[in-house]
Amino acid sequence: MRVAIVGAGPGGLACALELERRGIYPDIFERSNRVGHPISRVEVLLQLFERPLKNQLHYLLKNYALEFQPLSPLRRVVMHTTRHNATVRGNLGFLVERGQSEEAIEVQLSRKLRTRIKFDLEADYRALAGEYDFVVVAEGNHQAARDLHVLETSFDAWVKGAIVLGRFAPDSSSIYFNTDYAGHGFACLSPFNRNRAALLLIVPKVARSRVNELWNRFMHMENINFEIAENFEIYQSTGLTSRRQLDNILLTGTSGGFTDSFLGLGLFAALAGGALAGRAIAEGLDYERLTAPLSIQAGRMAVFRRAFNTLDNSDIDRLVNAITLPGIKKVIYNTNFNIIGMLYPFLEKRFRKLHPSLQYSSPRK
Repeated sequence: MRVAIVGAGPGGLACALELERRGIYPDIFERSNRVGHPISRVEVLLQLFERPLKNQLHYLLKNYALEFQPLSPLRRVVMHTTRHNATVRGNLGFLVERGQSEEAIEVQLSRKLRTRIKFDLEADYRALAGEYDFVVVAEGNHQAARDLHVLETSFDAWVKGAIVLGRFAPDSSSIYFNTDYAGHGFACLSPFNRNRAALLLIVPKVARSRVNELWNRFMHMENINFEIAENFEIYQSTGLTSRRQLDNILLTGTSGGFTDSFLGLGLFAALAGGALAGRAIAEGLDYERLTAPLSIQAGRMAVFRRAFNTLDNSDIDRLVNAITLPGIKKVIYNTNFNIIGMLYPFLEKRFRKLHPSLQYSSPRK
Protein backbone atom coordinates (compact mmCIF):
# COMPACT_ATOMS: atom_id res chain seq x y z
CA MET A 1 0.00 0.00 0.00
CA ARG A 2 1.31 3.44 -0.96
CA VAL A 3 0.53 6.32 1.41
CA ALA A 4 1.62 9.96 1.13
CA ILE A 5 1.57 12.38 4.06
CA VAL A 6 1.68 16.11 3.34
CA GLY A 7 3.12 17.91 6.34
CA ALA A 8 5.60 16.76 9.00
CA GLY A 9 3.95 18.49 11.93
CA PRO A 10 2.53 16.62 14.94
CA GLY A 11 -0.46 15.22 13.01
CA GLY A 12 1.58 14.04 10.05
CA LEU A 13 4.24 12.49 12.26
CA ALA A 14 1.63 10.74 14.43
CA CYS A 15 0.08 9.30 11.27
CA ALA A 16 3.44 8.10 9.99
CA LEU A 17 4.32 6.43 13.29
CA GLU A 18 0.95 4.66 13.41
CA LEU A 19 1.45 3.39 9.85
CA GLU A 20 4.97 2.21 10.61
CA ARG A 21 3.69 0.22 13.58
CA ARG A 22 1.59 -1.69 11.06
CA GLY A 23 4.35 -2.23 8.55
CA ILE A 24 3.41 0.58 6.16
CA TYR A 25 6.17 3.08 5.34
CA PRO A 26 4.69 6.29 3.90
CA ASP A 27 6.25 9.05 1.85
CA ILE A 28 6.29 12.21 3.98
CA PHE A 29 6.48 15.57 2.21
CA GLU A 30 7.46 18.71 4.11
CA ARG A 31 7.72 22.16 2.52
CA SER A 32 10.33 23.37 5.03
CA ASN A 33 13.95 22.26 5.21
CA ARG A 34 13.56 20.62 8.61
CA VAL A 35 10.97 19.39 11.09
CA GLY A 36 9.17 21.96 13.22
CA HIS A 37 8.07 25.55 12.82
CA PRO A 38 11.05 27.94 12.77
CA ILE A 39 9.49 29.96 15.59
CA SER A 40 9.73 28.33 19.02
CA ARG A 41 6.70 28.58 21.26
CA VAL A 42 5.01 26.84 24.17
CA GLU A 43 1.65 25.12 23.74
CA VAL A 44 -0.66 24.06 26.55
CA LEU A 45 -2.30 20.66 26.79
CA LEU A 46 -5.21 21.76 28.97
CA GLN A 47 -6.89 18.93 30.84
CA LEU A 48 -10.12 20.90 31.32
CA PHE A 49 -10.96 20.69 27.60
CA GLU A 50 -10.25 16.95 27.25
CA ARG A 51 -12.37 15.56 30.06
CA PRO A 52 -13.25 12.85 30.94
CA LEU A 53 -9.57 12.14 30.13
CA LYS A 54 -7.48 12.65 33.24
CA ASN A 55 -4.06 12.65 31.59
CA GLN A 56 -3.60 13.34 27.87
CA LEU A 57 -0.05 11.98 27.79
CA HIS A 58 -1.08 8.64 29.28
CA TYR A 59 -3.98 8.44 26.84
CA LEU A 60 -1.79 9.10 23.80
CA LEU A 61 0.74 6.52 24.96
CA LYS A 62 -1.84 3.85 25.79
CA ASN A 63 -4.01 4.27 22.70
CA TYR A 64 -1.53 5.35 20.01
CA ALA A 65 1.93 4.48 21.38
CA LEU A 66 2.83 8.17 21.12
CA GLU A 67 5.39 9.12 23.75
CA PHE A 68 7.15 12.43 24.29
CA GLN A 69 8.42 14.53 27.15
CA PRO A 70 6.61 17.77 28.04
CA LEU A 71 8.45 20.78 29.33
CA SER A 72 6.56 20.55 32.61
CA PRO A 73 3.26 19.60 34.17
CA LEU A 74 0.97 22.64 34.36
CA ARG A 75 0.06 23.20 38.00
CA ARG A 76 -0.89 26.86 38.10
CA VAL A 77 -2.73 29.27 35.80
CA VAL A 78 -3.03 32.99 36.57
CA MET A 79 -5.87 34.82 34.81
CA HIS A 80 -5.62 38.59 34.45
CA THR A 81 -8.64 40.76 33.64
CA THR A 82 -9.10 44.52 33.81
CA ARG A 83 -10.04 44.29 37.50
CA HIS A 84 -8.85 40.96 38.87
CA ASN A 85 -5.90 38.59 39.01
CA ALA A 86 -7.19 35.10 39.75
CA THR A 87 -5.10 31.97 40.32
CA VAL A 88 -6.10 28.34 39.96
CA ARG A 89 -3.97 25.38 40.99
CA GLY A 90 -4.10 21.66 40.39
CA ASN A 91 -3.17 19.04 37.82
CA LEU A 92 -4.19 21.31 34.96
CA GLY A 93 -2.35 19.72 32.04
CA PHE A 94 1.10 20.07 30.49
CA LEU A 95 3.35 22.65 28.84
CA VAL A 96 4.85 21.40 25.57
CA GLU A 97 7.47 23.01 23.35
CA ARG A 98 6.81 23.50 19.63
CA GLY A 99 9.50 24.36 17.12
CA GLN A 100 12.88 23.00 16.06
CA SER A 101 14.78 22.48 19.31
CA GLU A 102 15.60 19.02 20.63
CA GLU A 103 12.81 19.41 23.22
CA ALA A 104 10.13 20.34 20.64
CA ILE A 105 7.47 17.69 20.20
CA GLU A 106 7.93 17.61 16.42
CA VAL A 107 11.62 16.80 16.83
CA GLN A 108 10.96 14.24 19.56
CA LEU A 109 8.47 12.39 17.35
CA SER A 110 10.64 12.61 14.23
CA ARG A 111 13.47 10.82 16.05
CA LYS A 112 11.22 7.77 16.38
CA LEU A 113 10.56 7.56 12.63
CA ARG A 114 12.19 5.00 10.37
CA THR A 115 10.85 6.72 7.28
CA ARG A 116 12.95 9.54 5.82
CA ILE A 117 11.11 12.84 5.40
CA LYS A 118 11.30 14.51 1.97
CA PHE A 119 12.14 18.12 2.82
CA ASP A 120 11.89 21.29 0.70
CA LEU A 121 8.99 19.87 -1.32
CA GLU A 122 5.73 21.75 -1.85
CA ALA A 123 3.57 18.68 -2.49
CA ASP A 124 0.20 18.95 -4.25
CA TYR A 125 -2.12 16.59 -2.39
CA ARG A 126 -4.51 16.41 -5.35
CA ALA A 127 -1.75 15.29 -7.71
CA LEU A 128 -0.53 12.80 -5.12
CA ALA A 129 -4.06 11.38 -4.81
CA GLY A 130 -3.70 10.06 -8.36
CA GLU A 131 -0.41 8.33 -7.56
CA TYR A 132 -0.98 6.93 -4.07
CA ASP A 133 -3.61 4.70 -2.48
CA PHE A 134 -4.15 7.30 0.25
CA VAL A 135 -3.03 10.87 0.91
CA VAL A 136 -3.12 12.37 4.40
CA VAL A 137 -3.16 16.19 4.51
CA ALA A 138 -1.66 17.56 7.72
CA GLU A 139 -0.51 21.00 6.57
CA GLY A 140 -1.43 22.97 9.69
CA ASN A 141 -4.00 25.14 7.89
CA HIS A 142 -7.45 24.72 6.37
CA GLN A 143 -6.59 25.55 2.75
CA ALA A 144 -7.20 21.97 1.58
CA ALA A 145 -10.61 21.94 3.28
CA ARG A 146 -11.44 25.18 1.51
CA ASP A 147 -10.26 23.82 -1.84
CA LEU A 148 -12.32 20.66 -1.36
CA HIS A 149 -15.41 22.67 -0.37
CA VAL A 150 -15.75 21.09 3.08
CA LEU A 151 -14.75 24.14 5.14
CA GLU A 152 -17.79 25.27 7.13
CA THR A 153 -16.41 28.10 9.27
CA SER A 154 -13.12 29.90 9.69
CA PHE A 155 -11.57 31.75 12.58
CA ASP A 156 -8.35 33.60 11.84
CA ALA A 157 -6.11 35.78 13.99
CA TRP A 158 -2.75 37.48 14.05
CA VAL A 159 -0.31 36.29 16.69
CA LYS A 160 2.37 38.72 17.82
CA GLY A 161 4.92 37.16 20.10
CA ALA A 162 8.30 37.33 21.73
CA ILE A 163 10.78 35.08 23.44
CA VAL A 164 11.40 36.84 26.75
CA LEU A 165 14.07 36.42 29.41
CA GLY A 166 13.50 36.69 33.14
CA ARG A 167 12.56 34.53 36.11
CA PHE A 168 9.58 32.23 35.66
CA ALA A 169 7.84 29.39 37.45
CA PRO A 170 8.23 26.49 34.96
CA ASP A 171 4.91 24.87 35.93
CA SER A 172 2.85 28.07 35.63
CA SER A 173 1.15 29.93 32.79
CA SER A 174 -0.55 33.34 32.70
CA ILE A 175 -3.42 34.47 30.48
CA TYR A 176 -4.56 38.07 29.92
CA PHE A 177 -8.02 39.19 28.82
CA ASN A 178 -8.63 42.78 27.77
CA THR A 179 -10.62 43.82 24.72
CA ASP A 180 -8.70 47.12 24.57
CA TYR A 181 -5.63 45.35 23.13
CA ALA A 182 -6.74 41.78 22.37
CA GLY A 183 -10.28 42.28 21.08
CA HIS A 184 -11.92 38.91 21.71
CA GLY A 185 -8.55 37.23 21.77
CA PHE A 186 -6.09 37.05 24.65
CA ALA A 187 -2.43 37.17 25.61
CA CYS A 188 -0.47 34.47 27.40
CA LEU A 189 2.89 33.91 29.02
CA SER A 190 4.19 30.31 29.16
CA PRO A 191 7.73 29.34 30.18
CA PHE A 192 10.20 27.05 28.42
CA ASN A 193 12.16 26.93 31.67
CA ARG A 194 12.99 29.11 34.66
CA ASN A 195 14.78 31.73 32.57
CA ARG A 196 12.97 31.82 29.22
CA ALA A 197 9.31 32.11 28.20
CA ALA A 198 7.02 32.67 25.22
CA LEU A 199 4.84 35.77 25.37
CA LEU A 200 1.98 35.81 22.85
CA LEU A 201 -0.81 38.21 21.90
CA ILE A 202 -3.56 36.59 19.80
CA VAL A 203 -5.89 39.11 18.16
CA PRO A 204 -8.76 38.07 15.86
CA LYS A 205 -10.45 40.34 13.31
CA VAL A 206 -7.55 42.75 12.97
CA ALA A 207 -5.46 44.02 10.08
CA ARG A 208 -1.76 43.27 10.25
CA SER A 209 -1.03 46.98 10.16
CA ARG A 210 -2.51 47.30 13.67
CA VAL A 211 -0.70 44.38 15.29
CA ASN A 212 2.33 46.34 16.55
CA GLU A 213 0.09 49.09 17.93
CA LEU A 214 -1.94 46.55 19.92
CA TRP A 215 1.21 44.76 21.08
CA ASN A 216 2.67 48.00 22.43
CA ARG A 217 -0.64 48.78 24.13
CA PHE A 218 -0.63 45.31 25.75
CA MET A 219 2.93 45.68 27.00
CA HIS A 220 2.15 49.13 28.46
CA MET A 221 -1.22 48.32 30.03
CA GLU A 222 0.03 45.12 31.66
CA ASN A 223 3.34 46.74 32.67
CA ILE A 224 5.39 43.98 31.05
CA ASN A 225 9.10 44.76 30.91
CA PHE A 226 10.90 41.47 30.32
CA GLU A 227 14.04 41.47 28.23
CA ILE A 228 13.05 40.50 24.68
CA ALA A 229 15.35 38.05 22.90
CA GLU A 230 13.27 37.62 19.74
CA ASN A 231 10.09 39.02 18.15
CA PHE A 232 7.81 37.29 15.65
CA GLU A 233 4.39 37.37 13.97
CA ILE A 234 2.25 34.42 12.86
CA TYR A 235 -1.01 34.33 10.94
CA GLN A 236 -3.12 31.63 12.61
CA SER A 237 -6.09 30.04 10.88
CA THR A 238 -8.55 27.45 12.19
CA GLY A 239 -11.90 26.23 10.95
CA LEU A 240 -14.58 23.56 11.15
CA THR A 241 -15.09 21.06 8.34
CA SER A 242 -18.15 19.09 7.26
CA ARG A 243 -16.04 16.07 6.27
CA ARG A 244 -12.57 14.71 6.96
CA GLN A 245 -12.26 12.26 4.07
CA LEU A 246 -12.99 12.66 0.37
CA ASP A 247 -12.24 9.56 -1.68
CA ASN A 248 -8.63 8.67 -0.83
CA ILE A 249 -7.76 12.06 0.73
CA LEU A 250 -7.84 12.27 4.55
CA LEU A 251 -7.67 15.62 6.35
CA THR A 252 -6.26 15.74 9.86
CA GLY A 253 -5.22 18.26 12.49
CA THR A 254 -6.03 21.85 11.56
CA SER A 255 -6.59 20.67 7.97
CA GLY A 256 -9.36 18.41 9.28
CA GLY A 257 -10.97 21.06 11.47
CA PHE A 258 -9.79 19.66 14.81
CA THR A 259 -8.17 22.83 16.25
CA ASP A 260 -10.47 24.57 18.70
CA SER A 261 -11.42 28.13 17.85
CA PHE A 262 -11.81 29.24 21.47
CA LEU A 263 -8.19 29.26 22.68
CA GLY A 264 -6.58 27.91 19.52
CA LEU A 265 -5.49 24.67 21.19
CA GLY A 266 -5.01 21.81 18.78
CA LEU A 267 -2.01 19.66 19.69
CA PHE A 268 -3.88 16.82 21.36
CA ALA A 269 -6.44 16.61 18.55
CA ALA A 270 -3.69 16.77 15.90
CA LEU A 271 -1.85 13.86 17.48
CA ALA A 272 -4.97 11.77 18.00
CA GLY A 273 -6.37 12.62 14.56
CA GLY A 274 -3.10 11.82 12.81
CA ALA A 275 -2.84 8.45 14.56
CA LEU A 276 -6.46 7.68 13.68
CA ALA A 277 -5.80 8.48 10.02
CA GLY A 278 -2.98 5.94 10.03
CA ARG A 279 -5.15 3.37 11.79
CA ALA A 280 -8.07 3.90 9.41
CA ILE A 281 -5.80 3.40 6.38
CA ALA A 282 -3.99 0.36 7.76
CA GLU A 283 -7.10 -1.43 9.05
CA GLY A 284 -9.66 -0.29 6.48
CA LEU A 285 -11.72 1.56 9.10
CA ASP A 286 -14.14 4.46 8.75
CA TYR A 287 -12.05 7.59 9.33
CA GLU A 288 -15.10 9.84 9.59
CA ARG A 289 -16.49 7.69 12.38
CA LEU A 290 -13.17 7.37 14.19
CA THR A 291 -12.64 11.14 14.25
CA ALA A 292 -16.24 12.14 15.00
CA PRO A 293 -15.45 12.82 18.71
CA LEU A 294 -12.63 15.19 17.71
CA SER A 295 -14.88 17.00 15.26
CA ILE A 296 -17.69 17.25 17.83
CA GLN A 297 -15.31 18.69 20.42
CA ALA A 298 -14.06 21.30 17.93
CA GLY A 299 -17.66 22.23 17.19
CA ARG A 300 -18.39 22.65 20.87
CA MET A 301 -15.42 24.95 21.31
CA ALA A 302 -16.68 27.02 18.37
CA VAL A 303 -19.87 27.61 20.34
CA PHE A 304 -17.79 28.77 23.31
CA ARG A 305 -15.95 31.09 20.93
CA ARG A 306 -19.22 32.59 19.70
CA ALA A 307 -20.35 33.11 23.28
CA PHE A 308 -17.04 34.74 24.21
CA ASN A 309 -17.34 37.09 21.22
CA THR A 310 -20.37 38.73 22.86
CA LEU A 311 -18.56 39.70 26.09
CA ASP A 312 -17.07 43.06 26.99
CA ASN A 313 -14.41 43.67 29.63
CA SER A 314 -16.95 43.88 32.45
CA ASP A 315 -18.51 40.60 31.38
CA ILE A 316 -15.12 38.88 31.17
CA ASP A 317 -14.18 40.20 34.59
CA ARG A 318 -17.40 38.84 36.12
CA LEU A 319 -16.95 35.51 34.38
CA VAL A 320 -13.36 35.01 35.58
CA ASN A 321 -14.37 36.12 39.07
CA ALA A 322 -17.22 33.59 39.09
CA ILE A 323 -15.19 30.60 37.88
CA THR A 324 -12.48 31.27 40.46
CA LEU A 325 -14.74 31.48 43.51
CA PRO A 326 -13.50 28.88 46.04
CA GLY A 327 -16.32 26.33 45.72
CA ILE A 328 -16.75 26.67 41.96
CA LYS A 329 -12.99 26.69 41.39
CA LYS A 330 -12.61 23.38 43.22
CA VAL A 331 -15.27 21.70 41.07
CA ILE A 332 -13.95 23.08 37.77
CA TYR A 333 -10.21 22.67 38.26
CA ASN A 334 -9.70 20.03 40.96
CA THR A 335 -12.13 17.34 39.83
CA ASN A 336 -12.72 15.54 36.55
CA PHE A 337 -16.17 17.09 36.15
CA ASN A 338 -16.88 17.68 32.45
CA ILE A 339 -17.83 21.35 32.66
CA ILE A 340 -17.54 21.80 28.88
CA GLY A 341 -20.02 19.01 28.23
CA MET A 342 -22.40 20.38 30.84
CA LEU A 343 -22.40 23.98 29.57
CA TYR A 344 -22.45 23.20 25.85
CA PRO A 345 -26.20 22.41 25.44
CA PHE A 346 -27.17 25.73 27.04
CA LEU A 347 -24.70 27.77 24.99
CA GLU A 348 -25.55 25.92 21.78
CA LYS A 349 -29.24 26.74 22.20
CA ARG A 350 -28.47 30.38 23.01
CA PHE A 351 -25.94 30.98 20.20
CA ARG A 352 -27.20 28.68 17.47
CA LYS A 353 -28.43 31.62 15.40
CA LEU A 354 -25.08 33.38 15.70
CA HIS A 355 -23.32 30.68 13.68
CA PRO A 356 -22.37 33.12 10.86
CA SER A 357 -20.34 35.20 13.32
CA LEU A 358 -17.58 32.64 13.03
CA GLN A 359 -17.47 32.84 9.26
CA TYR A 360 -14.90 35.44 8.50
CA SER A 361 -11.30 35.83 7.54
CA SER A 362 -9.14 38.32 9.36
CA PRO A 363 -7.41 40.78 7.00
CA ARG A 364 -3.83 39.74 6.27
CA LYS A 365 -2.60 43.22 5.48
